[in-house]
Amino acid sequence: MSFKTDILLNQANLDEDHSSFSSAEETFSDQSKAAQIFSILKEKLLNINEWNAHSLLSTFRLFDENGQLLQTDKISIGVFMQIALKGTVKYDWVRVVDIHEAADEFIITVKPTFDPTAEKVDKSVVSHFFTDESTNNFCLLRRADTAALYVIGLNEKMNMRETKNALEAARNAAVNLGSYLGVQRGEWEKFCHHLLEDAAKAHGN
Repeated sequence: MSFKTDILLNQANLDEDHSSFSSAEETFSDQSKAAQIFSILKEKLLNINEWNAHSLLSTFRLFDENGQLLQTDKISIGVFMQIALKGTVKYDWVRVVDIHEAADEFIITVKPTFDPTAEKVDKSVVSHFFTDESTNNFCLLRRADTAALYVIGLNEKMNMRETKNALEAARNAAVNLGSYLGVQRGEWEKFCHHLLEDAAKAHGN
């Protein structure tokens, strides 16, 4: 069976300088248990509260295009995600651009975007340390008796051209060229493992 996740992994391998990859997987006693864990993980991945519960360095909130905080915890296509990263002085923003669902596969794709809460919203300004060429793909996959969770970053290029002032540009350079990016990637690795472990516990595995 062909999976979109495999295509994304191949793209990451072909451009390692501008890609990142984190993952966790576990093999269960049979395919039925793996399928049940997959179902639990899908619900958790759609709930922003679960992201906050399993992230060590970031906090997340959902907004609409008008900059209003959403009262729902469910992630859906089109919503804006505000990301607060420890050690930085401002928020980063991504938007959910796709949710792919197929048999034994589930993917949430986000892209850097403008800040919808800005006093004067400028949709041409990307408020993120990567340009809007990049995507982050949260991929859930089941192969027979194994369930796996991946976070795959593609086209991760430093956002210098689209920033409007020297302070913002300096912040982006520090984040991307320093050790912080490595810490962030390590956090996604822990996120995958913690979420998978939590789903297994919820199932009683």
